[in-house]
Amino acid sequence: MARTLIDLDVRDILRKKEEPFQHIMQAVEQLTANDVLQLHTTFEPTPLLRVLSGKGYTNTARKMSDDHFIIQFYHSDSNVPYWHMDNRALQPPEPMIRSLELLEEKKFLAGEWGLEIWNERVPALLLPELDERSFQYDIEDEGANTVVVRIHR
Repeated sequence: MARTLIDLDVRDILRKKEEPFQHIMQAVEQLTANDVLQLHTTFEPTPLLRVLSGKGYTNTARKMSDDHFIIQFYHSDSNVPYWHMDNRALQPPEPMIRSLELLEEKKFLAGEWGLEIWNERVPALLLPELDERSFQYDIEDEGANTVVVRIHR
């Protein structure tokens, strides 16, 4: 079961006052059941959130700056929204550092969001850190160098 984080940045299109909807929908049409579309925009696109919710997509949105929002669209059966992070191409300790830094954000600390990380192997050094910070986690080895760790409160 392959997992892909598809990154689409439409900020330049929006800055030119052009419409990115067709680009976004073309990317959505390419998604498989386990893929995540990571969309970079200049604002939180509420109408798009409704359209894709109607197509069965869950979303999480992070404000990176006043003109940079990242919205992830994905299929989920969970009641907890998850932020997805692909750590598979990174060398230790970067995956652990990235994961722990993200988990310090308010939405994760408050249990509003979970974090789903994709690693090449079980992150053995991360697990005690999660225990120490009172996070729970589930681990699923999907083979093909993909271990999925779902972290939540």
